[in-house]
Amino acid sequence: MRLRQNREVWLELAHAGWLELPDVRTLPWQVRLLDATVLDQAPGRRIRCRAADWALRPVPLVLPATAPALRLTALVLAAHTGARPEHSTDMDILTRLCGRSPQQTGELLDRLVTTRTLRAWHHNRETDAVFWQLPQPQARTPT
Repeated sequence: MRLRQNREVWLELAHAGWLELPDVRTLPWQVRLLDATVLDQAPGRRIRCRAADWALRPVPLVLPATAPALRLTALVLAAHTGARPEHSTDMDILTRLCGRSPQQTGELLDRLVTTRTLRAWHHNRETDAVFWQLPQPQARTPT
């Protein structure tokens, strides 16, 4: 949350019932969030769990080495990736989580296709759904 030494913000959040004030004499600081809606808000626990699982096992998406916006977009897609060959989410959700406009998000998805992080993607404007396909895993050749 990057509150650092701004005591007024800490006090305001504690007064609003969002967190318990940390013991400033101990390091590292540990803060307990009190508002249950913060813990269960959309996109929800299920998506955060998938993102955490993906972060521990980063297959099948291989992130580009540069461009933080590309990495964030790939991470958001990973959080919405399931077991089916084609994956989808709403463009509104995708743009909100990526912090970009729909046009910018489309350009980032094109760049993920160019870098072969994605095989393909398309936006259904009638339903506002974005669909994407991951590249096929490369078969290993025996040596």
